Amino acid sequence: MDTYKKVILATFAVLMMGIGMPLAAAQGNSVEYQYSAGIVTLTTDDISIKVTGNNQAPHFHWWDPNTPTVDYHVMFVKMFEANDTNADGAYTNGTDHMIGAPLALPTIGWEFSDFVIDEEGDNITAVHFNFTTTTEFDPRPEGVGMDYGSLPSLPAFNVTIEVRVHLNLSTPGEMKFDLIVGGWEWTYEDSILVLQFNLTESDHGEVQGDRDPSGFHKTGTMFQFENGYFEYEETALAANNSLQVKASYGEGTGLEAGQAIYLAFENFGNETLEYDPILGIESSTSTGIVLDPMTLALIGGAVVVLLLVAVIIRRR
Repeated sequence: MDTYKKVILATFAVLMMGIGMPLAAAQGNSVEYQYSAGIVTLTTDDISIKVTGNNQAPHFHWWDPNTPTVDYHVMFVKMFEANDTNADGAYTNGTDHMIGAPLALPTIGWEFSDFVIDEEGDNITAVHFNFTTTTEFDPRPEGVGMDYGSLPSLPAFNVTIEVRVHLNLSTPGEMKFDLIVGGWEWTYEDSILVLQFNLTESDHGEVQGDRDPSGFHKTGTMFQFENGYFEYEETALAANNSLQVKASYGEGTGLEAGQAIYLAFENFGNETLEYDPILGIESSTSTGIVLDPMTLALIGGAVVVLLLVAVIIRRR
């Protein structure tokens, strides 16, 4: 093979790298974010998120921006103390029993913090914000039909719940939300605290989910549905001590239609609970080597130089 042909082949190889790699390099360079009219929007190349609530409990919508046909929805429904009939650490709806009344999360006021961002140069690499509520909760409210039998009479207490949301380009297809619960007063030392979410899906752009997520199933510590997922950790923290967390699920009823997900936390006394589940999208795009602009410029320069060399050799 003569020198001219070798140069042409080398030029072609470098040119192919220059064509293919900018596509990979263009992905995941920054996080877009906005807060307007009580709605938070976040976007990367792999996930789009909208958080609504209108001063109520956060309602997460998320979808694949590459194929925006279906939205997934997670709503905070209620928090309650329950007995653990079979001592398995999980909440079994219909077997384990709620102790007292539940704290209905959508009915209490929530405050949005401002954004905190991480930057590298001109690129936003992470966005953080909080929703917080502090409310007086009476687990023994008086009312028609309210009969708590032999349950002890406890005074109302103040409970604080903080939802800390994180979107980071190191994991561009998922959003982590820390749950911080403080001030919970327990009725019994051997009961569990249950946090119920409602999981649904809808056509893209709908305000509410109106059906069960397609293909919903549980694998390990993940609830999966089509290309979306809800992932939970098996441990939480309270005063730097690890707590067991068990997850269960079942069909919702009435206004809670969809898939109900129950996260059960072992008794953490008068400490503050810290926990961090994840919502995500399984990427449908191919992955590649991510190059910075300087490297791409060098590749382009190399292509030009090789083409000039090829022309000079040819003319000789």
